[in-house]
This record gives sequence, structure tokens and C-alpha cells, in this order.
Amino acid sequence: MPDFLLNTVAALTGETILAIDPERIGAVSSAAAGQPEPPRVVALIPIHGILSPRSFAGWFGRVEGMDGIRARLEAAAANPDISAIVLDVDSPGGTVSGTPETAAAVRRASEAKPVVAVANSLAASAAYWIASQASSLAVAPSGDVGSIGVISAHIDRSKMLDDMGLRVTVVSAGKYKAEGNPFAPLSDEAKANMQARVDEAYADFIRDVAAGRRVSQQKAREEFGQGRVVSARRAVELGMADRVATLPEILAGLAGRKQTPMRRRSSLAFA
Repeated sequence: MPDFLLNTVAALTGETILAIDPERIGAVSSAAAGQPEPPRVVALIPIHGILSPRSFAGWFGRVEGMDGIRARLEAAAANPDISAIVLDVDSPGGTVSGTPETAAAVRRASEAKPVVAVANSLAASAAYWIASQASSLAVAPSGDVGSIGVISAHIDRSKMLDDMGLRVTVVSAGKYKAEGNPFAPLSDEAKANMQARVDEAYADFIRDVAAGRRVSQQKAREEFGQGRVVSARRAVELGMADRVATLPEILAGLAGRKQTPMRRRSSLAFA
């Protein structure tokens, strides 16, 4: 099956794809004496689409959340047959909820074996937060990375309802329970609270990116795009990524000198 079809299957089913060097497997099976070199097996974990905290099943099938990504990372890191992990990232980001935990899972996995993240072709916002914790980060030639920042929004629907002749009465208990409801303008106090929450998440984002990319927090805050995505070459110049490379090039380098076929192994799949 062509590589791009295998990647599509991985994204739809949540399976971990293994890139295997067939020449090394042949050498192991045919070795008559001595301790043969084990085959290089690379786990390829897709991180695609909008990132949500939990996996769920919808009309169009199963959508994997960050809980599933963490489970497959932990399984690959603990599997002695796997020599390296590749994160195939193509995501605009997602919720703050679940992202710090997933970034930490990448860090833990990278302590056990090499973890290479590939922006193929977008690692933005939460996806970059996660990818920046890998042992190394590559960007496809046409790829983009960054969007380091946090955004929250309040929608005031009160004028629309007035124009429709509707008035909503909110009844609540607890001083701040109805704070930020969409049926009234946002108060200064509620806005300040939202800003504080955004600033807190942004500080965590900057701290993790700086640690993952081994730079100062000031550099990450001031030079890593300031909320913008940057191109592959620019990302390498800034230190946001290590190299410009395609996913097949990364897999070929890890699994063997030649670009190797990929095989699915259901034992690493999660329902």
C-alpha cells in the first residue's frame, strides 16, 4: 500500500504505523551465528486535525483526541522492539485542555528513545507546543510552524436578541456563575479574569517551548513568531525547528539508508 494511503488509514483508524527496514529483518532471520543486529522499527504516530482532549465517535467515525495520542506514545516508548518514534504532525492546534499533558508525554517518550516530530505540513499553536518537546523537529519544505499564543473569545448576543424582540433573564447562584454569559456585554471584571486565564496558559506554553527547544523564555516569547506561523526555512533560522525535511526522508534516515515501506501492526492500535 502506498505511504500516503497508510498515513490516511492511520489518521482514520488511530493505528500506529511501523516503518520497518526489510533488509535488516532478512539479516536477522538468515544469521547463522553470533548476535545479529535487531531490525530498526520506527513507530509513526499521526497527530492530525483539530486537537481535542478526548477521543470520541461521531457520524464520520472515530476522532482521536489527545488522550489517544498519549496512550500510543506511552506504548511505543515502552515497547523494546521500537527504536524511535516519529510524530507526523498536520494540525492547526486545538484546546489548551490536554495539551500540556500531551507535551509532557512527548518529553517522557524522548527520554526513553529518539522522538522526531515532523510538521507535515502544519504544526501550529497546540500542535507546535506538543511537537516542540520532541528530541528533534523537522518541517516539510512547504510547511509552517508556530502560532505560539493563546486566544479566547466572548460573543455578546444581546443586541441580536433585542433586534429579534427577545430578552433573556439569567438566574444563577454563585457570584461568578453567570460571568461571561453570551446574553449581555462582557464586564470589565469578567474580561480581566479571561485575560488572566489566557496569560497563565501562554506562560505555560512559552515555558515548555523554551525548554523543548533549549532556548531562553525571552527568546521564545520575542523571536518565535509572536503568534504568527513561520515558514520551514525561517523556523530553522530562528531555532524553532532543526531541519527542513519530508516525512519519507525522516523515516528513511531512522529505519535505514533506503526509503522503506511501512507496515501496520494491529497490536499497537487502540480502539
